[in-house]
Amino acid sequence: MSGNTSNVVEYDFSRDAIARRQANSSDLSAMPQGGPEPVDAAFPSSSGPLPATASNSGPLPVINGAPAAAQATSPGPARAVPAHAGGPSKGKQRPQRNIMPLVVIIGVIIAALIGTGIFFALAPVNVTVNGQQVTVGGERTLDDAFIASGVSVKPGNLIAVDGSVLESGGGNKFSATVNGADESDAARQLSESDEIVFTDGADVEEESTVVEEPLRYGAVVEGTGAVHVIEGAGADGIKGIKTGSISGLTTESIIQQPTSVTCKHFNIDTGGDKVIALTFDDGPQTAYTSHILDILAANNAKATFFTVGTCITGDNIGVVQRAQAEGHQVSTHTYDHADGSGQGVNLGYMSDEEIVAEVEKGYECIEAATGSPANRAIRTPGGNFGENVIVNLQPLITSEIGWNIDTHDWQRPGAATIESRILAAQPGNIVLMHDGGGDRSQTVEALRSALPKLAAQGYRFVTVDELLQYAS
Repeated sequence: MSGNTSNVVEYDFSRDAIARRQANSSDLSAMPQGGPEPVDAAFPSSSGPLPATASNSGPLPVINGAPAAAQATSPGPARAVPAHAGGPSKGKQRPQRNIMPLVVIIGVIIAALIGTGIFFALAPVNVTVNGQQVTVGGERTLDDAFIASGVSVKPGNLIAVDGSVLESGGGNKFSATVNGADESDAARQLSESDEIVFTDGADVEEESTVVEEPLRYGAVVEGTGAVHVIEGAGADGIKGIKTGSISGLTTESIIQQPTSVTCKHFNIDTGGDKVIALTFDDGPQTAYTSHILDILAANNAKATFFTVGTCITGDNIGVVQRAQAEGHQVSTHTYDHADGSGQGVNLGYMSDEEIVAEVEKGYECIEAATGSPANRAIRTPGGNFGENVIVNLQPLITSEIGWNIDTHDWQRPGAATIESRILAAQPGNIVLMHDGGGDRSQTVEALRSALPKLAAQGYRFVTVDELLQYAS
């Protein structure tokens, strides 16, 4: 190329120059339209000749719509124009802050705190075990202390529900106190300076199942005497039947105690009044009961007849009606004197249902004969009034009547002997005799002789209910 080359822009194709041009090009792209065109600072004017090379032998490049040579000859030095020059700004753009370094710093702090907490939480502690200093590491549990201490104690046994040993040493491996308090949790975490004492382990009972069942209430007998009165209302309790899951053995235990009734035994204190209650069992029996009624009437005496239900039939029905009409007390001595399973003498040998039936049917026989409710003071066969009988009859009776004097007339010891026993009665006594169940002629003869003598001593003869009024 010939001519003056002073207006030719000299290009620098070095790596650094290309980078500078790319940066300047980015700045210029933000410049608003209509503003002054910047002169590319990467292409300064040069008065030196353009080297003749294959790369620059062609036409001059165009810069911002004009030949580079023309722009290079424009007066004044080339300069970059700020992006806002030549027109109004469209809003100041704030640079965005990078918050990642802050997040990383906070995360590092949190991790450090957690790590420090874990370190202190799991740091070994110094404790006293059975008087010796021991350092406990790991999770610092009571079990860790036991292992670290090397204390030798005897483990408990695994036992069955009945207390027998199923596995020797199969129970707790130790018992322990921490700072004087019993501690059963082997996983309890220890603290610095804790004082631990290990002793032999406790026995452990096998796992089991428990089935609950009602526990029948009972009766408590208080006192002594011929009159037996039941007080209070009983309530069943609950018993548990435990079955061992390993042994298969069963045991019973009380879960809830029942509430027992109280049967009070006492004698009648008449305060010195000369009154006696004459009683007759096992009737009616017309041949003897009728004569007894005649003797009682002759001596202005009242008595109580404890009747057997099966005897209130035929002519005996009229005897019962007469006794009640003349002011005597008619009560039951059960339906058939506990015959059958009761062996004729003891309601306690019978089932619950049989006990109740004996009394209820006895009432029915009296009511059928008299047309009025039966008296609820009863006498059991043989005077046997045990706990099971008390519990079963408690809702049905007001009292069970025993005796102070037993004439043993059923043994037929002779009229004179029977009479002497009647004459031994004291104020408030209940005298036992029989008008049925066999030959009672000796009883009739003894009664005929004894009553006038007692009357002469000032005694009166009353029913059981009348005698009980002294106790109220």
